[in-house]
Amino acid sequence: MTHSARSLFSNASALFVIQIANYILPFLLIPYLTRVLGVSLYGVVAFGLAIVQIACIITDYGFSLSATYKIAKQSEDKPALRKIISAVMLCKAGLLIPVIILLGLFIFAQDKYAEYQLFLWLLLLPIIGQTLQPIWFFQGIERMAFITLYTVLSRTLYLGLVIWWVSVPADHYWVAVANGVGSIVAAVIGIGMMLRLGYWPQWCGWKFVKQTFSESTEFFWSRAAVATYTAGGAIFLGLVSTPLQVAYYSAAEQLYKGAQSLFSPVSQALYPHMAKHRNFPLFFKILKYVIALGLVGLVSGVLVGHWAIQFIFGVDFAPAYPVLVVFMITFIITAPSILLGYPFLGALGNSKAANISVTFAGLTQLILLALFYLLDLNESMHIAVTVLLVETLVLLYRWVHARRMYRALICSC
Repeated sequence: MTHSARSLFSNASALFVIQIANYILPFLLIPYLTRVLGVSLYGVVAFGLAIVQIACIITDYGFSLSATYKIAKQSEDKPALRKIISAVMLCKAGLLIPVIILLGLFIFAQDKYAEYQLFLWLLLLPIIGQTLQPIWFFQGIERMAFITLYTVLSRTLYLGLVIWWVSVPADHYWVAVANGVGSIVAAVIGIGMMLRLGYWPQWCGWKFVKQTFSESTEFFWSRAAVATYTAGGAIFLGLVSTPLQVAYYSAAEQLYKGAQSLFSPVSQALYPHMAKHRNFPLFFKILKYVIALGLVGLVSGVLVGHWAIQFIFGVDFAPAYPVLVVFMITFIITAPSILLGYPFLGALGNSKAANISVTFAGLTQLILLALFYLLDLNESMHIAVTVLLVETLVLLYRWVHARRMYRALICSC
């Protein structure tokens, strides 16, 4: 194994552990929460967590892609990295202001979740914590192992606090507090480790801050577009349907995201690796394994999905099984699509194609949601179908551009 391949494997392994901490550990809470809170109240909590996801997309503003790429390209220039850190942190902190205002307006402008206002306000804690975590920095320098330990610690803390604090439905707001405490602890330790490595923020001037913000705008719109068919599904159901439908949708989506979590660390580690080394044989080998994994996920979802949903979430969640089958079909689409996006097109300098693919898909999703709203199709199954359609559109667009770009690169060699 070459040095670059070993580096990729090491970072992917670290990211895999982080993914387990970020997803699997909170996932262990779901059987507990669904039984303590009940289906409808769990739907409210799932709606709140979707709000956190949307808010963090705004505060991230695409820096998880643009800053990662920029840092990977200048990883040997420490003074330059200090300026990038300063600019990104300032931008992310500034973006918290509109997020707080928007959340406040939502809380005061609607009556549907009036009795859950405290829970909604407490969502600011995980939003702030996740915003300040410097994962984009460690991804860029390909040293993700440095944050594996604190990520596991923070997620374990979240797990323990929820079990400690939430024992009856009235305790639901402690879910937001526990999530916030874990996220803030992760941010504090992550920033501390970054400083200990010698990467202190260095004032770069407002012009550089503005440039850094502007460079990430393209990535933000692509992330915002993705949000329309990821977190947007739960948000849509929470606004126009019932907490019950949010619960069914979120239950199936959690298993779908669990399948995605098995390969997303490889995608995250592959992005800076391909930007540096352009290792095509390794990329296509990984792509084949990921497609095979998608097929396994579909078969598993069909065969054991009904049992898995009732075992994990409880018998009241049995209606979520058809939604899960649709998500497992979607998984076959998204698995190769993600790899063809930023790890391939983006890393080779054509991030525009990757961004346009999800922008078109996001607009398509908005049109579909508007159409379904007019037709009164507001159940979890309907929204899952829209996700399948737009993810297929993303894959087709990326496949065409990736194939064209690869052929051009081969011909020029």
